[in-house]
Amino acid sequence: MLKRTLFFKFVVCLTGILSASVLIGVQSVDCPQIVETALNAADEFCTTLGRNQACYGHVALDAELQGDVEDFTFEEPGDVLNVAALDTLRLSPMNVATGEWGVALMSLQANLPDALPGQNVIFLMFGDVEIQNTTSVDLSPRTNNLHAMQAFRLRTGFRDAPCEGAPQSGLVVQTPQGAGTVVFNINGVDVEMGSTVFFQANADEGMTVSTLEGAANVSAEQGSQPVLAGTWVRVPLDDDYQPSRAPGWPRPYTCRSAIHAALPLELLPRSIEIAPAMENEQFDIVQANIEADEPLCGQEGLPDCETYPFLAGEHQCLLIQGASCD
Repeated sequence: MLKRTLFFKFVVCLTGILSASVLIGVQSVDCPQIVETALNAADEFCTTLGRNQACYGHVALDAELQGDVEDFTFEEPGDVLNVAALDTLRLSPMNVATGEWGVALMSLQANLPDALPGQNVIFLMFGDVEIQNTTSVDLSPRTNNLHAMQAFRLRTGFRDAPCEGAPQSGLVVQTPQGAGTVVFNINGVDVEMGSTVFFQANADEGMTVSTLEGAANVSAEQGSQPVLAGTWVRVPLDDDYQPSRAPGWPRPYTCRSAIHAALPLELLPRSIEIAPAMENEQFDIVQANIEADEPLCGQEGLPDCETYPFLAGEHQCLLIQGASCD
């Protein structure tokens, strides 16, 4: 088991090194100004979003609405639309020749109570991202209780930053401080989180879930895994972007640290410090506790049990049927 784990870590790190080599080979491309321009535009136009609204942050975006809705404008920075009417939103990957790099924000209620109108979950999307609202799809009878974009299909680019230090395409989700945990169904996987989490997904690479701070839990019909700050998991996906196997073991995101460092987190309403990759000694404790069905808190290097959101061992599984969420 140890040899297999060490071999896997070597392969993952080697992949990260090769990816970094590709970036170094093209770092002569001048794209920091594109990033700065896009983020400044999004920061200027999208800071006053209301609940369940999406904002056009930077070119180029393409929005498709549900049903026969035609009277909407979503063509330039600052345009806002109602997420409940949104079917699909597509963002453009970075194009250094034209200066395009899609950036969009959403402010969502998810399963936050109506009594907290000022607290919302923030979706920050950038680069080659496509998000399709599946909340209205009859995944189960419980979808009737969901709010806008609480279930969606996500596709993103992977390893597509055109220069060193530029963000890879993806989605960052942040929950409000002190609001407990929030649940989404992403590509058929229930994600419960009280934290800031970075997502990427495509059929070849699967869906990766990196917890930058706080804690999260991913659940599919095939199984579930916790994702503490400093760790990540991969969920294999089929061609329909549904889980094909159980989520893999969580593991330290040592080889993804450069990816996380480039994320445009300054657009999030709550400032955070990205957790460092979990040390191997800490992860050994996490792995032993998972195998023994013990809480992932209260030990050196692990969260305080008073703040760990999953201490009771029960999770909010809103959409999947027959899954083990404890």
